[in-house]
Amino acid sequence: MTVKSVLREVVLFIACGIFTGTVGLLVVDTVVMPQVVRKDLQVEVPDIVDLTPEQARVKLARRGLRLKLQEPRWDASILEGRLVYQNPTAFSYVKTDRTVYAVPSKGSRLYSVPDLRKKSLRQATLWIEQSGVVIGEIRKEPSPIIKEGLVMYQEPAPGEQVSVGTPVVLVVSDGPVREYVAVPNVIGKDLEHARQDLGELELLVRDIRYEFSTTYLPNTVIYQEPAAGDTVKRGSSIRLAVSKL
Repeated sequence: MTVKSVLREVVLFIACGIFTGTVGLLVVDTVVMPQVVRKDLQVEVPDIVDLTPEQARVKLARRGLRLKLQEPRWDASILEGRLVYQNPTAFSYVKTDRTVYAVPSKGSRLYSVPDLRKKSLRQATLWIEQSGVVIGEIRKEPSPIIKEGLVMYQEPAPGEQVSVGTPVVLVVSDGPVREYVAVPNVIGKDLEHARQDLGELELLVRDIRYEFSTTYLPNTVIYQEPAAGDTVKRGSSIRLAVSKL
């Protein structure tokens, strides 16, 4: 091999080395380094609560983040369809290309109003306490059909879907329209005469309690409820306490 050939090989070797090095630097600079930098780069997670999923995706994409929706849940403070929760939380820092998990709101949970018609006020109260609604106004109105003390009308209507805590108005039967009378004073009278006085006004003695007394003779009324002078409807019940030895 001549000297000239040797020099040519050396020049080619040097040229190849320079070219390879240049290409290598370009690859590192344009491909490898951006990946390394991007891998270690952290961005602030935006607040996506109360946004629609579409709005959240756009907002996250601007930071190089992705959105994944999870099972919706009831929430009275966020409108149905908007996001109520996110993880990672807003304003925390994460690496780019991270997934942000979010929970859509189902809105306020709805409850079915129970049918309280023809139930006593006590029964209606128990049903309401187990139904997610509450007792609202209670009114009494006369009814020739519905027994006194039973619910004859309600608002909202049975089966209506309402939000938690909705008040239910109850209209309770007051029985047939009857005249009001003043309760007579029967204290100090024997039980038989007390019954007669009350019966003349169509008031009924249905609850008698006997108590020991050294002040009154046996079988004498010593207490009454309602009290004398109170106004009640004809047909109302009167409670008496009667003396005994």
